Amino acid sequence: MKNFGGVILNLYISDLDGTLLNSDQVISKNSINIINRLIKLGLKFTIATARSYEACQSILEPLNLNIPIILNNGAFIYDTIYNKNVVENYIDDNMVKFILNYYSSKNIFPIVSAANSIGQKKVFYRGIFNYGQNVYINSRKERGDKRLEKIDDFSILKGYNIINIFAIEAKGILDDTYKLFTKKIRGSFHYTEEIYARGFFWLESMNINSSKNSAAKFLKDSLKADKLICFGDNLNDLPLFKLADEKYAVENAYQPLKDLSTGVIESNNKDGVAKFIENNFKSA
Repeated sequence: MKNFGGVILNLYISDLDGTLLNSDQVISKNSINIINRLIKLGLKFTIATARSYEACQSILEPLNLNIPIILNNGAFIYDTIYNKNVVENYIDDNMVKFILNYYSSKNIFPIVSAANSIGQKKVFYRGIFNYGQNVYINSRKERGDKRLEKIDDFSILKGYNIINIFAIEAKGILDDTYKLFTKKIRGSFHYTEEIYARGFFWLESMNINSSKNSAAKFLKDSLKADKLICFGDNLNDLPLFKLADEKYAVENAYQPLKDLSTGVIESNNKDGVAKFIENNFKSA
């Protein structure tokens, strides 16, 4: 990992979807201009997203980010300067076997993100069985995501490192599954609504060390930051909010996040994150 050196007062970390990204799933030109200008002045800014690098690379390209980014809800910390992971967290084989067998017994068809021995990534899926899955798969197809691979069964996973396993189902269907997994499995689980398909919920299963807060702590310690300031909108941002010294929910955020926040800022469609930083950042 690069030695960033110097005195760093504040580290700013923003979620992407629903927070820094607008409803068109892009960062507005105004937000890009503000953030890039402040980075030149010394702003230490990065993102923490549930997306993989492949799913956010083109989105982040206009930003001149110069510190690592948090991906897959903390499964990876990725150095965009040296183009490599500085932290990797995969699921162990026993956890993978338990989860896939459980879903099979319930006739639920999860999606599995995996990487081969040289780091090439795949997103394996059995098919599209509901509207939430349709939104997820087709939105990535439209962006030319080459990781997607439709398979007949999950025996193909042999030899792959598993990043996460996630099911997308209508509200309520995965409630008992979430309770079971958190009780029976030593892992990290994120259960939240799909913001682009309201009424459908994700249950993501990951390595116990995969979380936005553990990744943010790693970056804060590595950069010797005095204060962590974060921004979010969804329930998977709760761990990050609990860690942060200051935390700001965008106006469109879920209420539990607002309840935990230091304050509520303008929405993702009004450049809330960039405007807040612009009004509060002081260059060294």
